[in-house]
Amino acid sequence: MEKVLFLAAFFFAYTVQAITGFAGNIFAMPVGTMLLGLESTVSVLNAMGFFACGLLTVLNIKSVNWRELGKILAVMVVFMFVGIWLDTLMPLHVLLKVYGAVIVVIGAKNLIRPQTKFLPEWVLWIVLALAGLIQGMFVSGGALLVIYAVQKLRDRQQFRITLSATWTVLNFIYAAVAFQQGHFTGDVVQIIVFCIPLAVIATFLGSKLQKRISQEKFLKLTYVLILCIGVLLLVTS
Repeated sequence: MEKVLFLAAFFFAYTVQAITGFAGNIFAMPVGTMLLGLESTVSVLNAMGFFACGLLTVLNIKSVNWRELGKILAVMVVFMFVGIWLDTLMPLHVLLKVYGAVIVVIGAKNLIRPQTKFLPEWVLWIVLALAGLIQGMFVSGGALLVIYAVQKLRDRQQFRITLSATWTVLNFIYAAVAFQQGHFTGDVVQIIVFCIPLAVIATFLGSKLQKRISQEKFLKLTYVLILCIGVLLLVTS
């Protein structure tokens, strides 16, 4: 029953991922942690994040903004490893709650009063660095990356696919580390096998649904998801 419930949550989360280009793992993570345990959930979601985001990227490869993808990865990968290192040194549950609170404020602010002014370039570089740091510590830097991407990737298709390409690379790195550490047990591999067809269906379903959403509604959905992510982090940390 635990695996069935996780698979249902996974399908919903990865449909959202296909619509927006982010938020899949952070929605599935709390459910998986409760049902499967943290280590198994992280291994499954990193493997599936690589597969599903990679599939979406390959199917829409022409929509990748390679210049922005290069900038994002150049900054986030470096700070992600810093975050992974800090994860071994610091009690992070308090910082996770602080991060959740910040994300709630960001999401609520943009829903109530949408951002009309562009952030300075130097602030955006800081946002990217923090996204990488949070990704390394909490595997949930997507909400901060969205702040950067909304400003830099104004076309929603480029937004979705460039972010998907980002998660393809980052999830591959995490999956490789988890594999090296022996986290891909028999149970984990079995769940991954069940998740693969669900990820394929969710990717195509999400891609269909996003075409029916206007740019304005797409941005509102993005900020609602940011708000939900913040609430999830506060509740589950």
